[in-house]
Amino acid sequence: MSIKKIAEMAGVSVSTAGRVLSDPNHRCLSEDVRRRILQAAREIDYVPNEAARNLKSGNTGGRKIYYIDILLTRVVSEENDPFFSEMLRLTELEIRRNNCIVSNIWYCSQLSDEKYCMSEDPERDIAELYKSAERHSDGLIIIGKCCDKALKAVKRHEKNIVSINRNSTNYEVDEVLCDGRKVALTAIDQLVKCGHSRIGYVGSCHNEARFSGYQEAMTRYRFESDLDYIFDTTPDEENGFRAMEYFLKQNSPPTGIYCANDILAVGMIKCLNKRRTKHYSPAIVSSDDIAEGQFTKPMLTTVSLPKGEMVRFALMLLLDRITGGHKTVSRLEMEGTLIVRESCFPLSKYSEPEYFI
Repeated sequence: MSIKKIAEMAGVSVSTAGRVLSDPNHRCLSEDVRRRILQAAREIDYVPNEAARNLKSGNTGGRKIYYIDILLTRVVSEENDPFFSEMLRLTELEIRRNNCIVSNIWYCSQLSDEKYCMSEDPERDIAELYKSAERHSDGLIIIGKCCDKALKAVKRHEKNIVSINRNSTNYEVDEVLCDGRKVALTAIDQLVKCGHSRIGYVGSCHNEARFSGYQEAMTRYRFESDLDYIFDTTPDEENGFRAMEYFLKQNSPPTGIYCANDILAVGMIKCLNKRRTKHYSPAIVSSDDIAEGQFTKPMLTTVSLPKGEMVRFALMLLLDRITGGHKTVSRLEMEGTLIVRESCFPLSKYSEPEYFI
């Protein structure tokens, strides 16, 4: 009955609701349809099988059902960056697979902003989140970078925490890490293999692992580090568009660019398509491997994060801590995988590709 109820609330068929709730990668005709289905599932505390529903109704048989909060720190909504939308869907699915309930989903992008956390008190933001919560949860999953000051404030409200991240928490809380520094090194190695030495960077710079990896790679290869090749920005498509407009104005722009996020690269490609420029078509490598990156032309070369595995191990760590299985802070580190597509090409073909989406 739960899926039927969700389908009625979302105004879709039962089969559509079932596919969205069972497969986080299912492509809907409309992203709004997916959001309506997931929102309906949250509103009725949907769990995917009869045993879990019995737990929820009180027929526990000695077992306990756990309520899990999710905090996304890089975005103000899941619409800003498809990477976080994908991570949220995977996390919700994994929580339900483990007969747990998604309690609250919070967006608090300022908690990833180092400048904000230094000048303001993030404790107020976090206290407001917990004040608005309808029920007490058993644990919290943080998706995205959380500044040290903010993370310490979160710990004053929550005992059981796991972080899914590309920037380490330095053993402040349990975490599943795909090291952004190594991701950047992998991406730039690919650009170097293609003959590029004038390499730019687009993404966040302040206390950011991927930017540290970019700097390390430039030093390692003894390339000149040109400040004009660095575009400091937050990840969304509009900022990627702005970044490419910035490079188009330069007399000698980078021939290769590492984008910290796929969504930035998508914006850059859209800018090149709109401007229809003939004199400048840089090679681009990004990271995240969002679905949209496979539908650009040229398709994005990217460093794929093992998103499903990161989510699965994160929930394992969290549930183990909740049940007293471990007390010491633990870290699981996972490797990114380079996926070579069309957007990273040899320097000899520097101006040949046509860019459009």
